[in-house]
Amino acid sequence: MARRIVPDRFLDAGEEPDQALTPIEGYEKLPLVSLIDAIQPIKSLLHNADSMTETARRNSRKPADNLTPDESAAIHLYTMQWPEPYPSLYSILNQKLRSKHRETLIPWFLFLKLFFTGLYKLPSFNGTIWRGVLGNLTGQYDEDHIWWGASSCTETMPIMETFIGSNGVRTLFTIECTNGKVIKAHSYFKEENEILLMPGSYFQVVGKWKPATDLYMIHLREKTPPYQTIVRPFDAPAPSIRIQSPEKHTNSAETQEISSHNTASTKYQGNFVVFSFIFQNPLMR
Repeated sequence: MARRIVPDRFLDAGEEPDQALTPIEGYEKLPLVSLIDAIQPIKSLLHNADSMTETARRNSRKPADNLTPDESAAIHLYTMQWPEPYPSLYSILNQKLRSKHRETLIPWFLFLKLFFTGLYKLPSFNGTIWRGVLGNLTGQYDEDHIWWGASSCTETMPIMETFIGSNGVRTLFTIECTNGKVIKAHSYFKEENEILLMPGSYFQVVGKWKPATDLYMIHLREKTPPYQTIVRPFDAPAPSIRIQSPEKHTNSAETQEISSHNTASTKYQGNFVVFSFIFQNPLMR
């Protein structure tokens, strides 16, 4: 039987910076384009980008949650695992999201616009989710913490345990979240029951303990950030919906958001992207 490659996006909390960063912004001013167009400025960073993108598009022809095929395909592409030794899209993107040099995100703006628009349109999950990391991170979590990467979590502890293993020093995060995005219907690996926390998610440290040899636990509670960590991808008012989260979780306020579209044309010259926009707001012209 082939060895299952553990997606390291579930295990990379140790890569989070130990300092506050400036907000993630600027991408929201760009238009929504197709996934094929959105990937052009970063195509040189990705092995076999055309084939991986086409796979995501073919698996997203009939998307759930009122997403467009391109929005769903952007999420799908994010969850895909590139063959070793090539880095996956999610790995490269999260490095940029965690960097204090915000200008390195600029080539990713078209993809972020599509990716974040799809995520913001998904209902939010309110309940307990799990995340893990190899090593002992308890010394880095005292009062509060911001995760700047897109943080992949699971809805059940057993799945996370299969990722993190049962040997060696490791840390499990149990997280009370209010804005987790349920991306199972849009994931390449649907069996992972992935809940994605948006970049810039802010947490209060509720407690930490050592339940077993080499196993550490950190209890986090999602809170409203003390400052705006990420600008929304669109400004349209969002209708609210309420859903029942599984089993013991009884209360959740869910937001499903509908994107507005700018008319745009895009042309590419090498690694440079030239945009021309038509905005309804005359101040933006």
